[in-house]
Amino acid sequence: MKKLLTLCLAMLLASAAFAQDELPTVNWPYIYPDFVEGEITQIGGKSGKAVYNIHLGQGALHFVKDGLISEVSTTGIIYVTIGEDVFRNVGGKLLKVLAQTEGGFVVEEKLADYSAVVRDDGAYGGSLSNAAKGFSYDENYGNYGYLVTNNYEDLLSIKNKSEELPLNVNIYLVIDNNLVQANKKSVSALEGVDKKAFSEFLKANSIKWKDPQALVKVIDYITAK
Repeated sequence: MKKLLTLCLAMLLASAAFAQDELPTVNWPYIYPDFVEGEITQIGGKSGKAVYNIHLGQGALHFVKDGLISEVSTTGIIYVTIGEDVFRNVGGKLLKVLAQTEGGFVVEEKLADYSAVVRDDGAYGGSLSNAAKGFSYDENYGNYGYLVTNNYEDLLSIKNKSEELPLNVNIYLVIDNNLVQANKKSVSALEGVDKKAFSEFLKANSIKWKDPQALVKVIDYITAK
């Protein structure tokens, strides 16, 4: 019995790991392999619960209602919690928070690289031969690209019937609600930063620009000035 329980646990863990590693496709241009329960927090403390996902076009927030996928306006949204992840609204884009401090946030932006996938007819998005027949392409859907269909069940059934969707991943510092690329050149160019002193700070603290916890130190250094 103990061996059976151990085997079942191993299978569940393997399944969970597979789900986390599942990559977006042309037919499924989303961060998560399925829509996930989440909650919006808005200005004034208003909140709204639904099942959400982040479209990889421009960080747009989508939700499912009555079997259809729709887009949520980010106006008035402060942040969105999806599962255990938090996404901050920065200039209309919802970006995943990697770390935070009193002076700001470290966020990650994932964007679909549609230019790396070309359809047979020359438009971005994927080969027509790889898409399920009977679905219309809407290249203006949400102004962020398109979905093959906005019917949730239909889209879910064909998400793996197309190419992987390449991603561009960027890390930023959010200081005073402004995005600053997480690199020495961009941060050094901020107003009021003493480049020599900043270089010494980076060296003394062995700052690695892909380490969110190290970048928190950079935010604290900049905002303390």
